Amino acid sequence: MKLYSFLQNSILKYLCIVLLIMSVALFPLSPAFAEGEEEETTTEPTTAQAIEVPEDIPDEEDSAEEEAPAKEEKDIATESKKAEIEKIEKAKALYEAKEAQYKDAAAEVNAINGKIETLESNIIKTVEQINKLEDEKKQLQADIDNMFAQFKGRLKAIYMSGNYTDIQALLGADTFADYLTRSEMIKAVSKKDAAAIQKMQKAYEKLKKKTKKIEIKRATLEVDEADLQTSKASLELKKAAAAKAYNDSIELLKEVDKKSKATKVQIQQEQHELQKIISMCKKEAQISRDIAEAIKNGDFSNIDSEVVSNGGLLCFPVPACRSVSCGFYGYTNHNGMDFSDANVNGQKVVAAADGKVMTVKLLDYSYGHHVWINHGDEVATIYAHMSRIIVREGQLVKQGQVIGYVGTTGNSTGPHLHFGLLINGTFVNPINYF
Repeated sequence: MKLYSFLQNSILKYLCIVLLIMSVALFPLSPAFAEGEEEETTTEPTTAQAIEVPEDIPDEEDSAEEEAPAKEEKDIATESKKAEIEKIEKAKALYEAKEAQYKDAAAEVNAINGKIETLESNIIKTVEQINKLEDEKKQLQADIDNMFAQFKGRLKAIYMSGNYTDIQALLGADTFADYLTRSEMIKAVSKKDAAAIQKMQKAYEKLKKKTKKIEIKRATLEVDEADLQTSKASLELKKAAAAKAYNDSIELLKEVDKKSKATKVQIQQEQHELQKIISMCKKEAQISRDIAEAIKNGDFSNIDSEVVSNGGLLCFPVPACRSVSCGFYGYTNHNGMDFSDANVNGQKVVAAADGKVMTVKLLDYSYGHHVWINHGDEVATIYAHMSRIIVREGQLVKQGQVIGYVGTTGNSTGPHLHFGLLINGTFVNPINYF
């Protein structure tokens, strides 16, 4: 019996072992149990590592439309480009206006010069025509005087012969015109004398027409000469205006060129700074755990901080202002968000997340007084146009820690904070992360 019981117990034990082995082979550990074990062996995620694209953010294909402006302008990814280009465009518009003014003045000068040439040519022709008419008039007058003298001589002979009793009145006429007024005398002359008189009359009518033409030409000449003097005076004014417009346009062109060169230098500097920031982010990505650990173990009990958020990974950079005056790509190349309202000037600016201050710049152009903060894993934020900065390069900062105050330094049209978010070397819309 004892042997039987022993054998029975042994067989049952072996059967249990076999069944257990088979169950393990056929049914591996459940996913929940496996995940539980994996969680125990995984290190705690850091704040810096947590800043990644949320699940509800569109993927790269869906966000292609949003990122299109950045791709189109990726070689010049600076907020200040718009302000600088606006200055250049204004200067260029002034130059073009002055250039157009110069061209108009120059065209008027050319038109007046053409008019003066025409007037001078007309005056010369008119003078020549008057001289010619005067010569013809003199010749006609000489012919008439000669005919009249002959006629008077013949009449005198007739008078001496006594054929006419009233010829004395006729001989008393000084000119042929006086003679014509005495029409009653004409009847007393012979048919031969009448032919001579008719010839002289035709010559006299021609003389009167020549005289009338001369008077008209002289009147035209006077008008042209007066117009010529007015045109010459106007020409001098237009020449002066054209010269001034030309000189002004040259000066404005120099200003456009100067601004263009300055803007090119600024954009190159900003590109260099951005590439430097991206490079630093890549290097800093290796020590994101160290940043998180330092933040975790650091003593921030005496630091003035304020965290205001919508439950996202970033807090609002200006706790006292959540009003956005210009959103992400609100205009071409605007690679961030502008926080501004009536009371924003001088308000606290805080770090949007834990991180390390990479650069502190105090510029009088571009972003003005601004700070770049590295949050690890190639994530960085920029805070621009501040009036005052109270952090230094290399300093570790806590989310909500005050880093400066809102201002209007650099290329700024008024007090506001320009806030930008850079992930993997590309600016993204911060609105999705608050």
